[in-house]
Amino acid sequence: MTQIFDNALLFNPATGEWVPSAFSVDDGLVTIVGKPGSIPGTSVTNLNGARVVPGLIDAHVHIESTLLTPREFGRLALLNGVTTVIADSHEIANVAGCAGIDFMLIDAKNSPADIFFMIPSCVPATPKDIGGSVVSYADIATYKGVKSVIGLGEMMNVPGVLFEDSEVLAKLSLFDHIDGHAPMLSGEALCRYVSHHIKTDHECISAAEAKEKLALGMYILLREGDAAKNIAALAEVVNDRTASRCCFSTDDRHVDSRIREGSIDHCIRVAVRYGMQLETAIRLATLSAADCFGLTDRGMISPGRVADFCVIMEGADFIIRDVYKNGVHSASMPKPPAPAGFKSPPFSCRIPTPDELVLPEGRLRVIGLVPDEIVTNTLVTLSPGSFQKVVCVDRYRSEGFGVGLVNGFGFAKGAIATSVAHDAHNILATGVSDDEIIAAICAVRDAGGGMAVVCEGKTTVLPLPYGGLMTPLSFEEVVTQMDELTEQQKRIEASPAAFMHLSFLSLTVIPHLKITPRGLFDGDAFCDVPITMD
Repeated sequence: MTQIFDNALLFNPATGEWVPSAFSVDDGLVTIVGKPGSIPGTSVTNLNGARVVPGLIDAHVHIESTLLTPREFGRLALLNGVTTVIADSHEIANVAGCAGIDFMLIDAKNSPADIFFMIPSCVPATPKDIGGSVVSYADIATYKGVKSVIGLGEMMNVPGVLFEDSEVLAKLSLFDHIDGHAPMLSGEALCRYVSHHIKTDHECISAAEAKEKLALGMYILLREGDAAKNIAALAEVVNDRTASRCCFSTDDRHVDSRIREGSIDHCIRVAVRYGMQLETAIRLATLSAADCFGLTDRGMISPGRVADFCVIMEGADFIIRDVYKNGVHSASMPKPPAPAGFKSPPFSCRIPTPDELVLPEGRLRVIGLVPDEIVTNTLVTLSPGSFQKVVCVDRYRSEGFGVGLVNGFGFAKGAIATSVAHDAHNILATGVSDDEIIAAICAVRDAGGGMAVVCEGKTTVLPLPYGGLMTPLSFEEVVTQMDELTEQQKRIEASPAAFMHLSFLSLTVIPHLKITPRGLFDGDAFCDVPITMD
């Protein structure tokens, strides 16, 4: 049956205009767009002049970082008006290889939102950071032609690209669309990187960096995650001339933040707050993202495109009132079934003793957190007692752990630990006392993966049995458990984003100083370094 949606104030991202319109939907596709009252039919929904925008598109996200499975993530995405998602499953790939990728592809088929995948290009992120698996060129090639796979995931092996490593070049040859990952790359090196037809970058932290990459033909994904919040710095780059080359990304953002603040709808609100015109921001969240990924069947409400759209509440703020997927109201869509089981690699850890956490004397390197960024600074101290220790434990091979210092968490007491530790996903922990750090590590191991807070003898854990990254629970159940963690975080005076900041301290492809089970890693020299400076 043809559905008629009448009396809409329809936003056209191609022209930037709001136009009083009616449109019809048949078999999930838009068929006619015309003037109000101009389309005859018996099944008519009168929108009474409400603002209507195309379904929002998240241009880059790691579903695992939400802590949800794809089908449950899709339920939550629709609440925020996100009807299309571009996901990179390199988190679970680092834990379980192709078995992890296959789980994501299969589970996503039950998502009420459309999920397209970029196949992970860098598993492991660097040759030394092997987690639970390696994904080779031959592995990636098996996904070419899979319907929901539309490209190669973020190419973070910048040295491999610049020095034309044969395996890296083979991977780059497989897909027309290649996502980039090149923080702070500039000049001739950036030109050489872009020359391999790498299309996007979501790691810009300054307007100057974004402008340089735009000028070389890249799409810029403005990211607003939990730890990395870049829209404030990048909003000035977006104007009428550049909007077609810019999109929004939520990248790494926990489920509770998505419920509390939103997703791509939140990106739009933040962008407007920092001076971007609402119409421009909506363009980034719809047609620009569709064009970037070659999704010609969505991005605007026009004949032949999928009938994905959002009705916006009255008022100045961009707040989603209703969401339609393929012309069907999200509230009437059935809840997807529980996900199938996922067999996770077992945790095999050598837990440190207090004696093994004693630091040497002398001038010591310290990882310095940067607010709202995942890059870090390198600090130096003669007084290690002024900082928290951070520990990274190999979860796969019982080969040991690295110990360092970190500045910026500011706990008053207690410790936290997590198995969400980009990209190898070992166990990361930080805290005020050695005993509490060790207790938090043990809690994560004993749960088969998860997030733990230890405070004054009490341990609170959110288990993540799917690879130490995801839970099969509904997002409502997960948020309840996360609220318990948050209460314990408040007791130790940790910020709400403490777990997300911790999870990036082992990501060696992000400057400047990181920690691995081997010890400290210098992202500028791209090598392991001792904690001592002498």
